[in-house]
Amino acid sequence: MATCFEKCLTETDIVSRFALPISWLTMLPPIEQGSHEVNFQVTDGFEFFWEFCCSIRRVGRYRKPVLQSEGWLKFVNYKGLKVGDKIVLDTEANDFRGTKFRIRALKLNKECDQWLDV
Repeated sequence: MATCFEKCLTETDIVSRFALPISWLTMLPPIEQGSHEVNFQVTDGFEFFWEFCCSIRRVGRYRKPVLQSEGWLKFVNYKGLKVGDKIVLDTEANDFRGTKFRIRALKLNKECDQWLDV
């Protein structure tokens, strides 16, 4: 898998939503005409499945994709994520099954100064 996006979490990411780079819209399933969101599944670093909803602004030129709170905050709470923890998003193209998405939640282990999957 190729790392496509890596981000240290902010307060907004922990309590509300997770902003994605606009380039991710080309990797996600297409957003249907007239809609402003798409649901998709990811696996985490331990191969558990999660479902997220990516939405874009309805008006304006910049579409600003975000993972909406419902699925995203379940993930944050389950993993016990805090401000400063890290998220890594990967994709892997598969001609038979389509693009596979993986999300890794990482916490810094200060004893060995390494990021560890949680």
